[in-house]
Amino acid sequence: MLEDVIKKYGFIILIAALFIQMVFSEGGIFGYTMLKREIKAVNTSIKRMEQENVLLMNEIEKLQKDDQYLEEVVRKKHGFVREGERLYRIEK
Repeated sequence: MLEDVIKKYGFIILIAALFIQMVFSEGGIFGYTMLKREIKAVNTSIKRMEQENVLLMNEIEKLQKDDQYLEEVVRKKHGFVREGERLYRIEK
């Protein structure tokens, strides 16, 4: 009689233990879901960085080839003026 109970519930306990192991272990379903979410976030970050890289490469190319653009950037960012010009700053 005790053996029948052990056989009956032992199998159920074994199946439950395997199920818990499959779901919650490091390589289980829960870990897989977390890893998949992390991969998606990293891929999104990579795409954003690739877009930013393209914009920066275009900016570098413009700075190297377009003297007017280079002058405009230098004047705006660093406050440079041409010879004979005066720069007036009005502060609030």
